[in-house]
Amino acid sequence: MVLPEIEISPLPKNSGGWGPLPDGNDTKKDNLLTSMPFQEFNKCDRVGRAADWLGTDRYYKRGDGHYRHNERIYGSAANAGQQFDYVHENDDQHFQLVDTSKPQRPNNKPFRRHFHMRRMMQQREQDRQQIANSTQNAKLKRSIIKEHMRVFKMKNRRGGRAGNANTGARRWNDRNHHKNRQYSVQVQPEWTLHDRIELTRLNKHILPNVEGKDIKGHCYGSLHYYDKSVDRITVKNAVNLQVCGGAFCNVSTTDDPVMEQLAQENAGNVFATDTILATLMASNRSVYSWDIIAHRIGDKLFLDKRDSGGFSNPVDALTVSETSVEPPLFDAPGINNARDLATEALYINQNFRRQVLKRTEKAYKFENETILLAENDPAAKNIETAFKYRQFNVGKDFSDNPIRLVCRTEHDAVQTGVNGETQFLTIKGQHAKGAVLATELKNNSFKLAKWTLQAHLAGSDFLKFGYVSREHVRNSSRHQILGTQQYRPTECATSITLNIDNCWGILRYMISMAMAKPPGKYLFLKDPSNHILSLYELPEGTFETSEDDEDEEESDEYDEAQ
Repeated sequence: MVLPEIEISPLPKNSGGWGPLPDGNDTKKDNLLTSMPFQEFNKCDRVGRAADWLGTDRYYKRGDGHYRHNERIYGSAANAGQQFDYVHENDDQHFQLVDTSKPQRPNNKPFRRHFHMRRMMQQREQDRQQIANSTQNAKLKRSIIKEHMRVFKMKNRRGGRAGNANTGARRWNDRNHHKNRQYSVQVQPEWTLHDRIELTRLNKHILPNVEGKDIKGHCYGSLHYYDKSVDRITVKNAVNLQVCGGAFCNVSTTDDPVMEQLAQENAGNVFATDTILATLMASNRSVYSWDIIAHRIGDKLFLDKRDSGGFSNPVDALTVSETSVEPPLFDAPGINNARDLATEALYINQNFRRQVLKRTEKAYKFENETILLAENDPAAKNIETAFKYRQFNVGKDFSDNPIRLVCRTEHDAVQTGVNGETQFLTIKGQHAKGAVLATELKNNSFKLAKWTLQAHLAGSDFLKFGYVSREHVRNSSRHQILGTQQYRPTECATSITLNIDNCWGILRYMISMAMAKPPGKYLFLKDPSNHILSLYELPEGTFETSEDDEDEEESDEYDEAQ
């Protein structure tokens, strides 16, 4: 077997230096090293340096963690050449970017739309002039106008521009009207400001598991049974709201003889009515201004309202559309201003609460049938509301003293349950455009929260809402019942996103703030433009009238009547 032979070309010897011989000294044409690139190197460098393809950018890591150049291994890199370095050619100049996107056309649609609308308005005006100048009879003209009105109403129902008056849209000159609301009472220079509370910060105050109990022997009045046929009323078979007789008791806290008796018996250290407490507990939803007087007498606190005559006090007022986008103004012309709407809502609430009762059946009587609030009033027999005095433990104040709250609550009617038990009701008549709770929650959130809290304080089993609307939009004296809804107080609070625990926390904070003050007379005043509640100290005798002044006023009224 013959092995293959490998022929190795002879290498010429360069006796005059290192590396291959120059081209002129090459003796053989088949020299393999002819025209081959060669990188010079120092004699002190190692042989591996001649085949170093990584260049001078290679590092190695020593044991102490520092990085060094590779000169310690392969010698100095100062004399290294660039014979074998890769040079990147700049080929970008051979390329050209071409824009293939479509050119954008100018958007002239708004101009076209406005031009089209202008043409339509001009054409409509020409049609009106032609109709007015034509020889058509009056009957044909009326039919054409009627058709135009029908089209106009259909456009409003679909959200046309002409229907913005009913959707809460603002006019250009109505932007600052909400800043012109008036205070419920004018602040006097001699009043001393103690605290200012941002109502939005009270949302974090929580007081859970607050339950009340009836004070034994202090339930007064009698109640009629509820007429369940009213629940079958719908919008299609609406029933007219009747004018019902009756009397309402609106006695303040300090004028209540039962409250005075309970204070002497030390039944509690804080006394108030359900309306006043509900106003404070739902104060973070209010928009209009209101005020509540706080009497600090000894170690007790009496929350009261100003004597402004009847139901005109802001605490008792039943506001309409208070929390809507554009609340009505008090000084607006017509019958839809805030003051007239509140009077109309009071009229609706009183008559609805009387109309839904069964007066022919025997009434449910409490242990004290006589109402002490109006014992000397001849109209006391016509009061068809029962009163309960209840006690609540509202935690502790800033000084760690327990807060024992005594509240006067109300019931409007009773009904028989499924198992034959007696259920107590709180009935409220709501001025509404439709029998929808969601709409009323948006426009009357503060009022619904107050009613829910009043039913919760009274311990009512159910809260009944009656939705009442005007027969005609321009007539505020005739109304129709559109329907009713029934809720448990806790369910109603959930439906209107009312946190009962937060309401108790707000009340505890306000009571603690008033209890921390020295004995005297104070005033909680809601700012009409901001969610701020101020606490003022009042001089002695503020909001009080002497008996001589009252006698003079009565004599003047008698002289005028004569």
